[in-house]
Amino acid sequence: MARKRGNNEGTIYKRNDGRWCAQVSLGGRRITKYAKTQKECRDWVKQTLDKIEHGLTFEGTQISLERFMESWLDGKELSRRPNTVRNYRSYCSEYIFPVLGKMRIQAILPAHIRQLYLRMQMDGRGARTIQLIHVTLHCALKQAVREGLIGHNPMEAVERPKVETQQFQVFTEEQVRTFLAAARGHPFEALFYLALTTSLRKGELLGLMWSDVDRQKVSLKIERQLQNVPGNGYALVPTKTKSGRRQIKVGKGALAMLEAHRQRQETLKASAGDRWVETGMIFTTNIGTYLDQTRVSREFKQILRENGLPDLRFHDLRHTSISLLLDMGTPVNTVQRRAGHSKASVTTDIYGHVMAHSQDAAAENIEEIVKPLTNDLQ
Repeated sequence: MARKRGNNEGTIYKRNDGRWCAQVSLGGRRITKYAKTQKECRDWVKQTLDKIEHGLTFEGTQISLERFMESWLDGKELSRRPNTVRNYRSYCSEYIFPVLGKMRIQAILPAHIRQLYLRMQMDGRGARTIQLIHVTLHCALKQAVREGLIGHNPMEAVERPKVETQQFQVFTEEQVRTFLAAARGHPFEALFYLALTTSLRKGELLGLMWSDVDRQKVSLKIERQLQNVPGNGYALVPTKTKSGRRQIKVGKGALAMLEAHRQRQETLKASAGDRWVETGMIFTTNIGTYLDQTRVSREFKQILRENGLPDLRFHDLRHTSISLLLDMGTPVNTVQRRAGHSKASVTTDIYGHVMAHSQDAAAENIEEIVKPLTNDLQ
């Protein structure tokens, strides 16, 4: 016999086949749960009523995670960069949908998310990949709450996975000098020089325009980056974050290097004639179009091979630049703003090992200062 409850409290009863059944009214319709025990039904009713109180709709009880996230991704095309949405779609199709896609969105619990992470870990997926899945799900389900499809975001109860310490190689000071000497006269000499002296990312360097150079303030303005959009080729897009839009000081050597590069570009422009495409970019092909990022990396690697230098990635020039700044005692907040990191803690998390070396030097320097005092104590 049905166990009657008050208004909006739901109904629980035992069926003839021995199973328990719980029902709750929502939006003039009834949602049902079957379970082996009465306790399971009581818990479900309690959870469901709580979700209704926080905004759960009947539609939210029917839609699957895959169906909702496909709709969410379509909307993201309007507010996110193409590469970001492409990554979201990749995470969904490869990791999320095969495990959770068919589940109704309102049925997803924190335990299901944790099981997904555990499964990925057992399959050999790294912590960084799992963290990206975490961010994608958190974003999507947050929107589901806004739309009233679920009462609360189950991701709030799931701990964000920790990411392994980033590993990278950097040039020593001597290797920096060797590299720059080897790059002298190369078409990308100014590009390599700026990579080592400004700490900019490759996309930010290739996104620089001549209008970004302020000779009075001896600075560069970073507002965009060059990005390869699959199917559409290269395009200029805004920097990923607000902290990425910044103005950084450069040295007089950098300005001189840029001026020499401008003169070389004027020569190329004259040679190209009508074939020249005016984009206003600092770093271009021989006819003024966007530089291929793969070509830049290939030319960089060739210089390394020909001069017996370590096999670094182009991005490691940025790591080298930041590491050298920290190693020479530059304040972390200054380096953070120069690098375009959102917080100083991001800088310290990535470059903590470099700062440890600086701490050793600081310990020695402070002892030199107080040495007369310690001598008196002996």
